[in-house]
Amino acid sequence: MSDEFTKAPRAKVEAEESHQRQDEQREASGVPGAQQDAAPMSEPHESTAGTQGTQNTVNRASAWVSRTFPGHENAFLGGVCGLIVAIVMAAIGFWRTLLLVLLVLIGVAIGQQADGDPKILRALGKIFRDHETH
Repeated sequence: MSDEFTKAPRAKVEAEESHQRQDEQREASGVPGAQQDAAPMSEPHESTAGTQGTQNTVNRASAWVSRTFPGHENAFLGGVCGLIVAIVMAAIGFWRTLLLVLLVLIGVAIGQQADGDPKILRALGKIFRDHETH
C-alpha cells in the first residue's frame, strides 16, 4: 500500500498516543485533573469528515492522473468525459443526451453569470457578432 494512503490514519494514531503519553506524565507528576483531560478525542463533525474524505480522494486521484499521464492530464479528463457521454448516449439515446448536455451548459452559463464571469455567454456573443458581420 502506498505511503500516501496511510498518512492520515497514522497521524491520528500518533496524535492519540501523544495525548495518552501526556496524560500519563500528568498522572505520574500528581497534577490534579489529569483524569478529566484523559477523555478520548472527539471525532470531527460528520459533514467535515465527509468533506475531508472526499477532498482526500480527489487529491489522490489527481496525483495518480499526474503520475500516470504526465503532461496529458487534460487529454485524460477529456477521454473520461467522452466515455461518460458515450455511456449516457447508449443508455438514454442521442436526443436525450443532447438535451441533457444543453441543459447542463445553460446551468453553467447561469452560474458563471451569477459569479460575475460569464465566459460561455461572451463566447456565444462573439460567435453571433462574427456571423452578423459576414
